[in-house]
Amino acid sequence: MRRLLLIDRALPYLGPAFALVVGVVGLGRRSLDVDEASVVAAAHGSFTDVVERAFSDDPARAGYIAVLQPVVRWNDAEEWVRLPSVVAAVIAAIAIYRLGRRLAGRHAGAAASLVLASSMSVVGLSRTVGPLALALAAMLLSSAFFARAVERGNALWWAVYAVSAALLPLTHPVAASALVAQLAAIAVARKEIDLRLALPAVAVAVVESGLFLTAAILDRADAEDGAGSLELGDLGVGLGNGLGWNVVVAALAVWGVVLLCRRVSDGQGLWRPVLVAGLALAPLAAVLVAGIALPVYPRAALAVCAGGLALGAGIGLVGIADRRVRTAAAGALAVIALAALVVDVAREAPENWRAAAELVRRQSTPRGTVVVLPERARPAFAYYAPEVRLARIGRGNAVSVVIAGDPDKATATARAVVSPPRYALLTEDAEGTRLVVQRWVRPDLG
Repeated sequence: MRRLLLIDRALPYLGPAFALVVGVVGLGRRSLDVDEASVVAAAHGSFTDVVERAFSDDPARAGYIAVLQPVVRWNDAEEWVRLPSVVAAVIAAIAIYRLGRRLAGRHAGAAASLVLASSMSVVGLSRTVGPLALALAAMLLSSAFFARAVERGNALWWAVYAVSAALLPLTHPVAASALVAQLAAIAVARKEIDLRLALPAVAVAVVESGLFLTAAILDRADAEDGAGSLELGDLGVGLGNGLGWNVVVAALAVWGVVLLCRRVSDGQGLWRPVLVAGLALAPLAAVLVAGIALPVYPRAALAVCAGGLALGAGIGLVGIADRRVRTAAAGALAVIALAALVVDVAREAPENWRAAAELVRRQSTPRGTVVVLPERARPAFAYYAPEVRLARIGRGNAVSVVIAGDPDKATATARAVVSPPRYALLTEDAEGTRLVVQRWVRPDLG
């Protein structure tokens, strides 16, 4: 009995503790990739200059870069620059527990927190330099404040919610989809809440989000490194990321929404299943709408669906009446989540810039040059080899060309900067599944 009491008291801390451990353990396991290094490079400089440059060049990441800048200024080692994402994952696990507890009880909240923390996609976000972990945390935190405001109904909580909702798009544009879910919940709960308090709070969030999203859309419309047109396969991969590649999460999430709908009485409480479903589906709708006219990255952005899916799965798991079925479902969740994490650990890194930089150091000669392609990959190489001077065209007696992207096109890409037959390909080494280091030398004409 005493043991059960201790476990019950530990419930709020299980998810956040798991998120902290798995996040910290993998902080420096893989080298930074091109996208991560570009964010770190953008965070160098004084706080004012960094924020102004972010709002001008990439408003979608402005809020995250503002958070990252003090860390980079203190220490830009891999472990430190990834630490904010770990903290965001822990906050997300805390927020989903609070939200789940308010919607369906503390056991549902604890289950949702563990499902979220063990999701392969969330673990990946917690080990990545980028805004999506922060966006996920902001979405869940804002929704937790929203649920508290609906139930408490006082001006203070509506004001807190308004601030949290207004900050959503600053973390990442896709985070504003949580506001859509909250608006839908308000629409069905209009008879349960004081609209005189709710509407001003929502108006502040909608106006601020609208202005920021407009700026982000204008910036994204002419992005040179855009993802291209939206494809069905990308959506499938994105949704798989949101589920953590765990089909049991999908089944339990649907069941969780059904259970919440069953608890609705005379229309009271309908906002609960609407909010849960909205947090899972609104990001998908946002990506679909944005993809009509803009280059978007659904594979990465749809990972934030994990919040709503984990919330529904936690509620669905605890709501299974039969103990044996509930135990089997929990076991299946755990086994699949563990298997996905093991596969992720065993998977070869797509870009090992740390190893590529070391290889180039060994190859370099005083009369040789180093070229990194494409242009946006230069910060990744410079992060690990800041002392190596990079050129744009191959010159000297030998050229090391580092190419990020499709390995099958590496040689064709390198030819543009070494101009055969002036240089001939001597060696080619793969440093990951999407990173190649080639050594080109002048043919011996003597």
